[in-house]
Parts: sequence; C-alpha cells; structure tokens
Amino acid sequence: MGQSHLEEGAPPVRVLFEPIGRKVDARAGDTLLDAAITAGIGIRSECGGIQTCGKCRVVVGDLGHVSEVTDKERRHLSQSDILKGVRLACAARLLPDSEMVIVSLPPESTLRERRFVELGVERRVKLNPRVRKILLSLEDTTSLNQSGPEMTLARLLRKRRLTRAEFDKAVGCVLPSTLDHGGVATVVLDGSRVLEVEEGDTRRRSLGLAVDVGTSRITARVVDLVTGENLGSASIENPQIPYGEDVMSRAGYAQQSDENRLRLQRAVIDGVNILIRRLWGTGINGASIYQSVIVGNTVMHHLLLGLDTSQLTRSPFKPREKKMIEVRASEIGLDINPVGIVVLLPIIDAFVGSDAVADIVSSGLQRSIGPTLLLDIGTNTELVLRAEGETLCCSCASGPAFEGAHIEHGMKAVEGAIEGISIGEGGQEVGLRVLGGEKPVGLCGSAMIDVVAEMLRRGIIDRVGRFNRGIDSPRMNKVGNARKFVLAWEEESGTGKPITISERDINELILAKAAIYSGGIVLMKTKGVPPADLRRLLVAGAFGNHLNKRNAKAIGLIPEIGDRRITYMGNAAIVGAAMALKSLKTQRLAERISEKVRYVELATSPDFESEYKKALWLPHRDVIRNK
Repeated sequence: MGQSHLEEGAPPVRVLFEPIGRKVDARAGDTLLDAAITAGIGIRSECGGIQTCGKCRVVVGDLGHVSEVTDKERRHLSQSDILKGVRLACAARLLPDSEMVIVSLPPESTLRERRFVELGVERRVKLNPRVRKILLSLEDTTSLNQSGPEMTLARLLRKRRLTRAEFDKAVGCVLPSTLDHGGVATVVLDGSRVLEVEEGDTRRRSLGLAVDVGTSRITARVVDLVTGENLGSASIENPQIPYGEDVMSRAGYAQQSDENRLRLQRAVIDGVNILIRRLWGTGINGASIYQSVIVGNTVMHHLLLGLDTSQLTRSPFKPREKKMIEVRASEIGLDINPVGIVVLLPIIDAFVGSDAVADIVSSGLQRSIGPTLLLDIGTNTELVLRAEGETLCCSCASGPAFEGAHIEHGMKAVEGAIEGISIGEGGQEVGLRVLGGEKPVGLCGSAMIDVVAEMLRRGIIDRVGRFNRGIDSPRMNKVGNARKFVLAWEEESGTGKPITISERDINELILAKAAIYSGGIVLMKTKGVPPADLRRLLVAGAFGNHLNKRNAKAIGLIPEIGDRRITYMGNAAIVGAAMALKSLKTQRLAERISEKVRYVELATSPDFESEYKKALWLPHRDVIRNK
C-alpha cells in the first residue's frame, strides 16, 4: 500500500466518503485507498494497490486535493473519466493543507456482503477433543493446602490417576483462591497439562473454534465439544484483500518490510476476532473456547503466524514450516480463552496447504473406492486425485477470473452480481439471475461460465473464444477496436452503464479453466486414469458450490462424466477443521495425510504444457479432433 511521503507531524486531512457519509482523518501523502482502509471501508483492490487492476475507481469532488493522474492510471481511465473526477483510489494521494476531501464510491467499486456458502455435510467422528475437563472435590483440602496450591492440586489429580500433571504458568494466578473456595472445581486439561482451574462444575461448558482462512474469505464455526453440536457459523471477507487479491501479491507485500508482514498478520487475526465477536451474539462466550483448529492455504498459514514468505515466491518454492503447529491464543492475539490451544493443521507443500488436508479429511477421499478427483475451486485451485491406493495433488492459479479480477465487469458473488445467465437463439434475448434481486452491477464466476457456455452453444463465439463476425444481434457492440456483447443495457444496470463481456474477458476465463482442467489431466495421466474412468468428482469451495454442471462441462472446466458422479461439497475445509477440532484422532489422521500425499509440480511436469494448450480450446482440442 502507499506510504506517506510527508512528515509524520503534518496536520491530518479529513476525507468524507459518500454515499455512506463516513469521515476519517488521514495523512497527507496517503492514498485514498489507505484512507478507506483506515475508515474500515471495503474498496475493491484486486492488484493490492499497484495500479494494475483498475477496480478501485472513485470520484474525487475537487481534484486539487489529490496528486496528479499517473501514467498507470491512464491505462484504465479515459480522458472523459478523468475530467469527471474519476481516479484510482490506490493512485490518488492526499495533498497537504487540503480542506475536506469528498470522495464518492461507485457501486461497482465497493466490497459488498457476499452470499454465505453452505458449509457442507460433516461425516460423524467419535467425540474425543484434545482439551477436556474433569471435576475435583475440594473438601478436606485444608491439610493439603499447607503444601502449597500446586502440590495440593497435583495430589488431587493423582487420585484421578493423573500422575504426571504439568502446570501452565497462568494457573498459579488462580489456584489459591480456587482451592480455598471449597466445594468442587473443574480442571481444564490439555493432555496432562493443567490449563486452568475453574470454580464450580463447568464441565458442560467447553467450546472449540474451527477456522478456514481463505484468500478471499474467512469462515469460522463454533463447536460444543461436550455434545459435538455445531453452535454457529459466520463468514467475512478477508481483511487482507486490500493488500493484494491473490496469494502471491500478499506474499510479496509481506516481504517488503517487517511492518508489512505484521500488518498482514494483524489483519487476518482481526478478521477472525470479528467473527468470534459476531458469534458472541448467539450466546457464545469467548472465554469458554479452549481450543481452535485453523486451516488455510500455505501463504495464509504463514501470514497468520507471521512467518517469512520469501521462500514461497521464488524457486524452489518451499514453505518455512510444514508440520502441525501449536500456539497459545494469547501468543497470536486470538480472542478465545488466553490459555486456549490453537492448532494449525499441517500443510502439504508451497501451494497446497492445510485447507486441502481438511478437504481430504472431510471428504473421506483416502478411503475412496475407484479413481476420485477432488477440486477445491477458489482464488487458487487445489486438485487432489486418489487412485490405486495413492493420493496425488497439485495447485494452479485460477481464481482471479472466477472471483472477478481481470474481467471488466467481473465481481465476487455479492449482492448485485449476476450469478446465472441464459441466452436465446441468435443472441437476441438474455435472461439474468441476480443475487439480492436488485439491478445488476457486474457478473460473478458462475455467470462467467454460464455466459461462455451459452455463447458457444448459440454460435456467438467460436471454439477459441472469438466472436463470430456473422452474428446479427443488437447486443453486439464495437467500442474502439474491441467487440463486446451486452448482457444488460444501461437502463437495466445498477451502475447506469451497460454490462458487457468482451473477447478479452472470455480469454481470461479460458486461461483459468484451462489451468484447472489440465492440472487434473496431469494427475490422472500420472496414475494412468482416463477422465472417463473417474468414479467420482468432488467439487469444493464457495465457487464450486454454485457451479452449473452442464455448463462447466461445456467449456471444459471439468471432465465429461455423468452428473451423478459429480458431488458438490460446499466449504469442505471448514468441515474438516471442525472434525479435527472434535477428534484428536482426526488431527493425527491429518498429519498422516499431509506426509503421504505426493505433490506434483505442474511447472516441471512434461505433460502440463501440452495439456494446457489443448485446454485453451472450448471445451478442449481433443474433443474437436474426435468429432
């Protein structure tokens, strides 16, 4: 993000963001994006503030209060835009001695509430959480107390056959008053370690927190570790998004300075804490949460722990740590019981993290009969194949197109996003399904798949994604040298501008789908499994949960197999994290899985380049040759 170019002691500049009416004091030299982040306002910034995506457009009331238009900005803004006061928030810097700076936020530039994704079906596990509680009678402890509280408690525990009890440093602060209270006390144990001693019988109050830290979204679930019941779930956009839409942007940003690395760590922890506070509203007390299991891709894992990410951004791409990690909640600032245990499940490799491990756990993939391919489609897509007793995995960059980046009118699955599209014969009529039922402001990933499949089906585009010049439709417009197909006219749009799709947009989707499809083919070829022989295809992730099977096959995103063999899993990662939270045995299973899965590096695979080139066709070149 931008750094102030002026003295720290310079007077603040007041910025008013409309139409929400939020004011904030910023520093001269800060960008408008910096000011928005300070104000807690979500502005789209897929590139992380380096002026390459053009998504953070704002309108400045008086251009005399901000810096001159940059050369990079001019690539995204027309002269007409600039005359109207349109700027990129990541480029426009506040000038000193400015009065109130009024900034208008267009609907297409703001981050909206995303549709909450179904969390998926959880397989039953035997309840055996790591942290447990036992009840002790404190009667007749007068003589024992003469030996000191820890010795007293150790003797009481030995009566319960806990002969090697260890005491957490924090326990000493509460032991005396607890033991002097008499009656009964509840001891909170992590194995043989005493975490806390609570007055009275609190055995029925023991909660756990499962967290999936995704690149674009963080999801949390609170679990009753006494009954195994799921008490509540919540989800939030990852607060790191303004620092980079994709994992490599954030990893690079973190490398620039220790301050940046700590800023990203604080952002993700703050995001989890926001979710915890939201869940408090359902009667959940953070002090009763004694353990947490967190999963995420490797970059998210490293940023949450504040680890160096430099080895993730250059060859040979190795993580700093792969094994399961345990920390205290107080060490990372998580708002659960301060002595609570936070477990980060193990990761597989630089680009396949613990979220993939959780996917495998929740799906039961390791016990699959017959070849099974699992796709977790998101900003980054993980692919896992189980065949002939072995599990292989790989990862590919795919999400920018599916999440709206690099698509002119692309956006995430939030209110106002077109999520489904149908096109009539000849491209005359277009049917739209819009999230929230309001006027559309853009289209999300599922709609991108629909529109490309429909345009291919209607002959509007050819098999390499180019518009057929013979199509006679009023929706075919030419803007400069680019041809665009109108999905919603200006009077139908929530932005007052037509929503269109161009050949460039279509190409972005083809690049993304080709990466996913060819990654799966490489895994299958490694094990000698033809796509038609797949017994099951499991699709996980927020995006995959709303995938149109027919259209996904039509563009070559997924193999051409029967619909009954395709299963949507929802957020399988949070389900796997919850299972590991409930069962120490499942945590150990996750460790074994991470050690046994074989990572396939696509960049060095002899088959990937040729398969990728084939997949750049619609649906892919082999289908064309066989016709």
